[in-house]
Amino acid sequence: MKKIILLSLFVLSLLLFTSCFESTEPDESATLIVESIPTGATIILDGDPARLVTPATLEIDTGNHELRLELAGYQDYVETFNVGDGDTYSVSAIMAVSINTTLNIDTSPAGASIYIDGAYTGLFTPNTIEGLTTEYHFLRLYKAGYNEYNEYFNLVEGTPYEVNANLGDPQPPLPVFDISYPYDQQQFTDNVIYLTADVELDNQTPFTGDTAIITLNGYDYEIDVYSGYIYVDLSIASGENTIQLRANSTNGDTGVSSIITVYGDFAAPEIEVVLWWNTPTSDLDLHAWNPAGDHCYFGNMNISDGSLDIDDVDGYGPETFAVPTANVGIYEIQINCYSLHSDAFSDATVQVFFDGVLEDTFGPHHFIVDDGNGNDPLAWWEVCTIEVTGRGEASITNQPLSPEMREKIMYDKMNLPEK
Repeated sequence: MKKIILLSLFVLSLLLFTSCFESTEPDESATLIVESIPTGATIILDGDPARLVTPATLEIDTGNHELRLELAGYQDYVETFNVGDGDTYSVSAIMAVSINTTLNIDTSPAGASIYIDGAYTGLFTPNTIEGLTTEYHFLRLYKAGYNEYNEYFNLVEGTPYEVNANLGDPQPPLPVFDISYPYDQQQFTDNVIYLTADVELDNQTPFTGDTAIITLNGYDYEIDVYSGYIYVDLSIASGENTIQLRANSTNGDTGVSSIITVYGDFAAPEIEVVLWWNTPTSDLDLHAWNPAGDHCYFGNMNISDGSLDIDDVDGYGPETFAVPTANVGIYEIQINCYSLHSDAFSDATVQVFFDGVLEDTFGPHHFIVDDGNGNDPLAWWEVCTIEVTGRGEASITNQPLSPEMREKIMYDKMNLPEK
């Protein structure tokens, strides 16, 4: 009798336990797919190592998460995201090389603008720059009224590189410019204009250089010179724009043109993104996606709320994406290195303007890989995301894209037409 009672109690307990277990709703979960270039990065989710390395697939809880990837010799990759029940979230991380390099720059006189690999750094001498890649770079220093200083240098990890430049006074013969178009004080109803000019030395002998610098609204762009002739497309802003040319003689003495002023007789767009780069044959492309997922690029230069003005296929840019009236939501900005052609690399810089006012500058981003078809992650630079919350209310947030938007962007990249 005692055995029967004990058995009955055991069966009743088992039934109660099973009933409670079956009535409990399953936990909500999502799937996280993590890939990296290079592979083998340690995956740390919400501060806890997952004891996995990339590539890997994880089942995770719903909600907000922070993903960190760590790999010796590379900078940590960090991304935050949110997933709902049943979602699949994919991460394709390009790990940036972590380099211990130092470039110390001083000039006499001080206050020279610093350009590295053709891109303006926004810095002035004296200054120290850290974290450049261990390879050859091109340094340009310029202060108005003095000679421009140029130097190629090779950075070695752990060994500071010192530059002490005496800029000096320009001595004849100097390059002189005759700008035939546009005219000073000219007005334009379109943001895309062209400039033509001739350059020779002030002793009436030919200028033999093949490049010059154009300064547009305070920012320098390198341009080609063909047997003393200059032709370049420009993307001007609404309102007043200043343009000046400069070049160096074979002795390194710098000549500058007079400043001309032109006016953009059009309203400044709510969002304007400008791309330029520093190599003469490379073809870099500006890509933008609007909140509806419309893709603006060289094969589709006009979308519902914005447009791309130029597809520069052989060097320098600029290319400009403009949105006259922005829609609420996320705009994604990316750059693709379509082709390096005869260049070994190309360094890209991007400026973002809101209502004609410079909001931020990104880069230079160093491209050493091209793809021509959108398939290679190393040929892409995810510059920024721009969030619009209302009329005239935009900010650079760099918040993660939704899974749907990321999937649309990946599809567009994989289906680029050939030029």
